[in-house]
Amino acid sequence: MSTSTAQEKKQPRLKEVSASQNQWIAIINRLRRNKVAMLAFYYITLNVLLAIFYPLLIQFGPVANAPGKDSKFGGGVNAHPTLKYPGGVDQQGFDIFSRLLAGSEVSILVGIFATLISMALGIAVGLIAGYFQGKVEEILMRIVDLFLAVPSLLIAIVLVSIITQGKSDILQGMPTVWVITFVIGFFGWAGLARLVTANVKQVSSLEYVSAVRIMGASNVRILLVHIFPNVLAPIIVVGALFVAGAILSEAGLSFLGIGDPNTVSWGVMVSLSRQTMTTNPEQALIPGFAIFFLVLAINLFGDALRDALDPKLKE
Repeated sequence: MSTSTAQEKKQPRLKEVSASQNQWIAIINRLRRNKVAMLAFYYITLNVLLAIFYPLLIQFGPVANAPGKDSKFGGGVNAHPTLKYPGGVDQQGFDIFSRLLAGSEVSILVGIFATLISMALGIAVGLIAGYFQGKVEEILMRIVDLFLAVPSLLIAIVLVSIITQGKSDILQGMPTVWVITFVIGFFGWAGLARLVTANVKQVSSLEYVSAVRIMGASNVRILLVHIFPNVLAPIIVVGALFVAGAILSEAGLSFLGIGDPNTVSWGVMVSLSRQTMTTNPEQALIPGFAIFFLVLAINLFGDALRDALDPKLKE
């Protein structure tokens, strides 16, 4: 009897695992059928791999000015692209192609970590507000309104100015790029919190959630196991968009001169090329197009992933 009882208990678990596996297989198959999504995915993967392994691919360090002294072989300050220097040489004597590969690391890390910070805060607040509702939702939504009213880019400018001028003993010495990352992430979660709250309230009103609650499931289990997976699709889309937005924000701040000029990133490269825009436009176009295509690929893949995760599209 004990053996048969144990087998009966295992069967539902096996069915749940099988159903979950089949669901993810179906999602992957939908993505594979979307040629634009797969092309975007491959391009994003290529950028990530370049950000990891770029030291093995560059012939000059991103801050080595040897190319600026190599005028006899196609180099020299503000040299146009050649076979030896495919991106040209900037006004500081740095190889643009080497800096392009090295800059992918900072730009991608800013996008990823800023998104992780924002999503952690937004999902936590949204789940709590949407599930408990009442006074809890009211208080949390007023906090959300407060963060929505804060100009995050202005806060980033102020904090970076405080750090660079040495007016803060606590933040002094912190890399500027990490200050920008933290500010973008910490002040960018409010919109996601509103979205998660609305979706959680809708799912919480369904009958199966009431049934699970009657069966004695804890609030944490209901939120994480029964509600969160059903609101995951819009979160993924917003997360993908936020990665792209964070990369653009870092580039915009760097272009305005807020970023650290000693940090190699695509935004800093565009900022430093302003003085040579008329004579050497490739110095701005190369990192500018790198930002454009990466952001475009992230948005396209995020949109395709939303369609693949949408239950209404199940066959």
